[in-house]
Amino acid sequence: MLLEYPLFYPDFACIGKACKDSCCKDWLIDIDFDTAEKYQKMGGALGEKLRKKLHKKDGEFYFEVEKDGRCPFLQEDGLCEIQSERGEEELSKVCDAYPRKEYIVHPYMQLDLHLSCEEAAKAILSWKGELIREEVEDERISEEEDMPEKGFDHNGQNENLVSLLAFRQSLWEALPDFPKDIHGFFAELKTVFLQGEELLFYENKAFPYGEELEALEQGLRSSFFSEESFREYCKMNEEIQGRGELWKSFLTIFHRAEKDLPEKMQSLYGERETVYLEELCRYYTFRYLMTGLKKKSILPLFHLIRKSILWMAYTELLLQYFAKEEEKKLFFYGENESFRRVAVFFSKEVEHQKKNMDLFLG
Repeated sequence: MLLEYPLFYPDFACIGKACKDSCCKDWLIDIDFDTAEKYQKMGGALGEKLRKKLHKKDGEFYFEVEKDGRCPFLQEDGLCEIQSERGEEELSKVCDAYPRKEYIVHPYMQLDLHLSCEEAAKAILSWKGELIREEVEDERISEEEDMPEKGFDHNGQNENLVSLLAFRQSLWEALPDFPKDIHGFFAELKTVFLQGEELLFYENKAFPYGEELEALEQGLRSSFFSEESFREYCKMNEEIQGRGELWKSFLTIFHRAEKDLPEKMQSLYGERETVYLEELCRYYTFRYLMTGLKKKSILPLFHLIRKSILWMAYTELLLQYFAKEEEKKLFFYGENESFRRVAVFFSKEVEHQKKNMDLFLG
């Protein structure tokens, strides 16, 4: 099995109480079945508290956050009460693993980090695409269990998988030469994705996006920010199922500034080099490349990249120019890296809920 992971992955370490944006706030804490069983049998005051705070719905166990959005076991010093008293081995699987993520499509396996983690985001948004590749054996998955019935060559490699990896590599090599303005960047990115779509999935079929590709190849492009894109941004905010007080605060600011935002966006981003275009493109094409196998198309991945960065760009401007000073502190913690903070906020609200991800992959 081919294993890939970013160069920064092995060196990641949680900074614990030094983190300004705790992963123990503003979302339900999933508890796996084995850990829930262990908590139900644990003795002492901690065991009693665990049983009191452990909830079950539709067969799934979880901790409900407190009124202030904090996990009931998050201490004032920023550390976990369970880990402090009983050790890391007593944490649930999700708490022990986060922000690490493992994904397997036999014969391929990838490891990466969630953008929703503040410390992981620093590494992701400075990543130049360096990967570690290894050949490993994973006994948890048999070849019969997860291997597609069709598409394998005589070496046992999935032809579509190999083609997707090759597409990603060629895209990453081209990214540094893309236009630096957001309009030109996405015109070039869409061109590459349409070319890849035709090559990967329409080799012997009529390509339905031929006219659009031809126009892009001839240099025709539309503005990334337009009345249509702003309506799309508004629709996203209506449909995203946000959670926690921070999302409610965001919506309050959004509705207050809704009329003035489009004009401000056009003037600000007219000549601006938007930060992290290449880095976010690498992140999404590494993390979600395998959607191409499931959907038999790489265009959903392009839509995810475009919609995500569109949302981040509008939201960064919204918070910078229309949020009150006390509201800004909720999102930025007094830091200058506003776009990174918005990226973390977006990932927390969208990437951890399937319904939200489906909105962006559509």
